[in-house]
Amino acid sequence: METIFQFFRTNYVLANCENAIIKKAFTLNLSHYQISEAPEMIGQCESLLKLFLNQNKLTKIPSSITNLVRLQVLTLDYNKLDEFPLAICQMLQLKFLNVSCNDISRLPPQVGCLTQLEAFWCNNTGLLELPSEIGCCERLETLGVRGNQLKQLPPSMGSLASLRWFTAEGCQLSEVPLSFALLASLVHLNLKGNRLTRIPGVLMAIQKLRFVFLNDNLIDEMPTRSQLQELRFLDMLNLKRNPICIHESLQRFAVRQTNIYMELPDHLMNEAEENAAAFSGRDQTQDDQPETDDTATSDWANSARTSELDTTDESSLEDKLEEVGMMLPAMSRYIASF
Repeated sequence: METIFQFFRTNYVLANCENAIIKKAFTLNLSHYQISEAPEMIGQCESLLKLFLNQNKLTKIPSSITNLVRLQVLTLDYNKLDEFPLAICQMLQLKFLNVSCNDISRLPPQVGCLTQLEAFWCNNTGLLELPSEIGCCERLETLGVRGNQLKQLPPSMGSLASLRWFTAEGCQLSEVPLSFALLASLVHLNLKGNRLTRIPGVLMAIQKLRFVFLNDNLIDEMPTRSQLQELRFLDMLNLKRNPICIHESLQRFAVRQTNIYMELPDHLMNEAEENAAAFSGRDQTQDDQPETDDTATSDWANSARTSELDTTDESSLEDKLEEVGMMLPAMSRYIASF
């Protein structure tokens, strides 16, 4: 039965590719088929703008993929790649790339050729370092490298002037490059679960920054009152589960400055709730002031899994069954025997 199932699955994938070629389709979704090889035929789908290959068992991608000169979206997350496919670096129109949840410990310097890239996800791959060439991807707005073995970030990241959302949660970072001060567009910074021992002073220079997650680090160096006041422009500074949270002076400061999130003893909780309610009331009196896109940005992906972030197929089961029925004639040309 498994052999028959695999046979139909393979031929269904081929039929999908042929259908995309004939119809000059802009999108080809081959995700969730558990295929171990992507067909070379993909290279003939030259009209594609989006190609979804996530949730399979791919160990490599066909070299013919470089023929897709118009491709802007490529998802390869949740496969079995053991290195970053160099062919991707020739796809110069890519805007969205996801290689998360593979076994990719290094990115090649050629990744800097992807100068049109706007979103890059490389979560949970065992990545050891980010190449300095990542700074060449100057259009990057979203960069995710969570759950890796990164011990430092390259100073060249300061060149990412368009970067708005960066997460390196669950890595091994002990410091943040001073060049982060140049990230004039950065709104969301997630460094949860690293090895920071102090609040990075560079945060004070990033004026568009609104959400900072430093919880679950090793921060034991108490910031001065003036340093904390300089961070009042933040909507959220999460310091939970850091050694400094035991200091009563910081606890009392957090009660008054409602943007600091940390554990509070019971006798301060009521005061904190009252201050938060008063602060919320003041906000409601300012409804006539337009809310900017930056201040409206929330921590939309702080706890989401990669699979939740990158949903690529929203079709219903009924749609899939109808699709199979329509594809059977095309599949038949690949059928020789059982």
